[in-house]
Amino acid sequence: MAATKAATSPTRGQARRDAILDAAAALVVELGYERVTVDAIAARAQASKATMYRLWPTKGALIAAALRRGAQGPGDVPIADTGTLRGDLVFQVAGIARSVSGDGDPSLVNLIEAVRTDALFRDLVRTQIEAASAQAGAALGAQAADRGEGGGTLDIAAALGVAVAQLLTTALLTGSSPTLAQQLRLVDDILLPLVTRQDPATTATS
Repeated sequence: MAATKAATSPTRGQARRDAILDAAAALVVELGYERVTVDAIAARAQASKATMYRLWPTKGALIAAALRRGAQGPGDVPIADTGTLRGDLVFQVAGIARSVSGDGDPSLVNLIEAVRTDALFRDLVRTQIEAASAQAGAALGAQAADRGEGGGTLDIAAALGVAVAQLLTTALLTGSSPTLAQQLRLVDDILLPLVTRQDPATTATS
C-alpha cells in the first residue's frame, strides 16, 4: 500500500512532469522543434510515452507547455506589485522578453518556424499568450485602481499584446534579446501612453 501511495503522490507526479518538460526544453534548444520527436523526449526524460500522451496529447502541446514554463515558471503568470503602474509594466515586459528570446529554454524566436507551419502549435501558443496577457492585464489594472492611478481607455491586456509583438520583432530583426534600454523605451514611449491616455469624448465634455 505504501508503495502505491508513493507512486501516485502529487510530489512524484510533479517531478515526472518536470523531468519531461526539462527534456522537451533541452531537445528543442538542441535540435529545433521539427527534429524533436516524442520518442526522443521520452528517452531523455526516462518516461513512458503513455505517461506523456496522458499529460499532453500532442508534441505541440508538450512543447507549448515547456515554452510557458520557461517564460513564467510553474503556476500562474507572475505578477509584481512594485507600487507604480510603470514598475509593474517594466516587470511584465521583462518576462515577455524572456519568453521571446529564451535563456537556454524554448523561445518564440527559436520556435518561429513551428508557429508558422504547425497550425495546432500556433493555436496553442496564441492561446497561451492571450491568456497570460488577460491575466496580467486584469491584475495590473486592479492594482493601479487600488493605488488611485488614473486608468485609461485601453485594456492593459491589449497593451501587453503590443509588447509581445514589439519585442518579438526586435529579437527577430536584431538577432539578440531586447536590451533593458529597449524594454524601458517600450514601456515609457508606447505602453504607458496607451494605457493612461484619456478618452477624447470625456476630455471634450469635462
